[in-house]
Amino acid sequence: MIREHYPRAWQHLQDARQAKAAMAVLWGRLLEDGLVEEGVVTDADGSGVIGARVAWPPGAQAELTRLFRRCVVELWACLDALVEESVEAFSVQRRPRRPEMPRFFPVADSPEGLRALLAESCMDGTLRSHVAMVRDCQPFHGQTGDEVVDGIRRGLAHLLEWEAALDAGATVGVWATPVEPQVHAEAPAVVEWLEAAEPGPLGDEERVLARYRLSSYHPGVAVSTQAGTYVDLCFTEGFAPLDTEDTFDGRQTLAIETVTRFALSFAWLSSQVPGSRRVLPPDPADRSDTWIDATRSSRHWSADELAALASSGIGLGRVQDSDTLTLMVSTPHGVYERAVPHATPLRHHDRRGSAAETAVTDAAATWGLPDFVMSPSVERKGRGVREISDGLLVVGGRGVIVQVKAREGEPGTAERERSWVLKQLVSAGKQIQGSARRLKAQGARMVSGRGTGLDIDSPAIAWVGVTVIEHPDPPQELDVPAQDGATPVIALLRRDWEFLFDQLRSTHAVVAYLHRVATSTPVLGGEPERYYELAAADADAPPGPVEPSWAPRGAQTRSIPLLPAAPAGSDDDEAHTMVRLMLEDVATSPIAPEEQETLQEVLASLDSLPVGHRTELGRRLLDALAAAPEAAEGTTAWWMRTFMAGPGEDQLGFAVCSALTDTTRAAFSAWLRLRHHERGEHTDLANLTSVSSSLPAPTASGTGTPPCPRSQATPN
Repeated sequence: MIREHYPRAWQHLQDARQAKAAMAVLWGRLLEDGLVEEGVVTDADGSGVIGARVAWPPGAQAELTRLFRRCVVELWACLDALVEESVEAFSVQRRPRRPEMPRFFPVADSPEGLRALLAESCMDGTLRSHVAMVRDCQPFHGQTGDEVVDGIRRGLAHLLEWEAALDAGATVGVWATPVEPQVHAEAPAVVEWLEAAEPGPLGDEERVLARYRLSSYHPGVAVSTQAGTYVDLCFTEGFAPLDTEDTFDGRQTLAIETVTRFALSFAWLSSQVPGSRRVLPPDPADRSDTWIDATRSSRHWSADELAALASSGIGLGRVQDSDTLTLMVSTPHGVYERAVPHATPLRHHDRRGSAAETAVTDAAATWGLPDFVMSPSVERKGRGVREISDGLLVVGGRGVIVQVKAREGEPGTAERERSWVLKQLVSAGKQIQGSARRLKAQGARMVSGRGTGLDIDSPAIAWVGVTVIEHPDPPQELDVPAQDGATPVIALLRRDWEFLFDQLRSTHAVVAYLHRVATSTPVLGGEPERYYELAAADADAPPGPVEPSWAPRGAQTRSIPLLPAAPAGSDDDEAHTMVRLMLEDVATSPIAPEEQETLQEVLASLDSLPVGHRTELGRRLLDALAAAPEAAEGTTAWWMRTFMAGPGEDQLGFAVCSALTDTTRAAFSAWLRLRHHERGEHTDLANLTSVSSSLPAPTASGTGTPPCPRSQATPN
């Protein structure tokens, strides 16, 4: 369960355990090689001592300290990763506040210290139950009598002490605990008394382990001893065992168990929350830029090669390496390489089929909006139950029925794998047609990727189906058979599903694209190439009709292709992210449950903003937010922008103001109604909506409330 929800934390925990195991191996080898040297001295009067010292081989103590430091560092890293990965996962559902602040696992030695750490936003974005558990287990709390809770608090206290001691230069050492020393003397000598010494650290100087006295002793009488002493590793800085059972190894084990309990608890609490999670990131070694100027490519294209591609009929080339697909794309700004990455990693905890279904919906929620991602719905049918697809996308009046087919086990021969894929395409097509018939018959209750229950008016929605194939090594050049049925079905590799969402970063745009193509590519895996063929056609297409009310209002017209060649945000990621943040804040606005379907309509309208306009809008919003706090005292600064994609499309308005008051709220509402009225003078508004969003700027000092969009919709 830990690895499924918290892969980075799981890896840190594994690394900590490995470091502890490596310490044990090295420690055992040192003991076998005679690390501890014992000695016995008997004086002429019969009194004597048993002693021991440590003879460290060169570098051995430093290596043990290094391994111990690594264990401690990895345990802290695991705790921090639990917080960081929680924020990342649930950021799909709710944008964290103050994202610039670092997230970490707070541990303090006083209530005041904990309050100060939490004030730094270190756990903002995690679940309330996560925060409550962390509060309750702080080491400054007293003992409760609960063995588990008290053990967790002691484990965290050990980590705090060790971290401080390591930073101060403390090293790993050796601890001796005399338990049952023995002395044997040759007659006539007799052992009068024998006393074990107090436990303590062993060093270069001999330490007394036991004292004894012999009667009738004289020099030359043979004396033999047994130290009867436990010799353990210790971290000498502040190490004061409570009893013989309280060992350094035991404390280290307790610390690892403590962190493991936190990881299991975080994972269980997270698993109880419905809705989507952020898609798992790829391995850092596999990350690379996906949009690269070909003149700066590591492939070292010649000028003649790039010129030939640019002058070709479709301006598109394909480079298939053993493990990477790269498309060469000709644009008005030159030739670019578009790398199509592998599909993101699957979660290891689930079987491959379930993990693939999760990855498909998480990708749509991560790069699109989770509000449009509907979890699989199960309902009763006769004596059994049936599942309405492996998930749905619903944006406005369009929807996508998703079926995911994953290859379990090890792949076989090429012919066998081709047969498997073809069989799954037929099976998924039949399931999609069945789901479509059910959805067209009556509405359905579903849960969105934000965990919100919604009533879907599915008969009023236009549906297409998508079969997503998850295969570790999909067959090459596999012809996709035609699908029977009233609902169009498109077959995609999971890699290509993620390509579309990463390329467009808009659920509305992806759903519109799927409805536009409405059929599979001739060969499975050809979706990225088809996308760029359509993008090139869009770039060459003449501008569409202009909204009739546009010209009288002095508006500017700008023609952009529906499908951009460059991945969304590649020209200005900060600006593109600003638009996403605005949508997130609208989606999480506090509203009454009965208004949830209306909010879905508002979000669908806002997400219909063409991808090609988002960078410009985001940059203007950022610039206006930066300038608005500088408005002269007693004045209100406004910046406004209206978008209309064309006749029949929703009118979208955006505004930034320097103050949020009753007056500015009323002004914003009046502006929206004016724009809607102006459109109505030239257009039939029977089926049209105007939607706007306002962002109040933060205070000039930068300490005010972060921008919180206010959205309004004016239907016909």
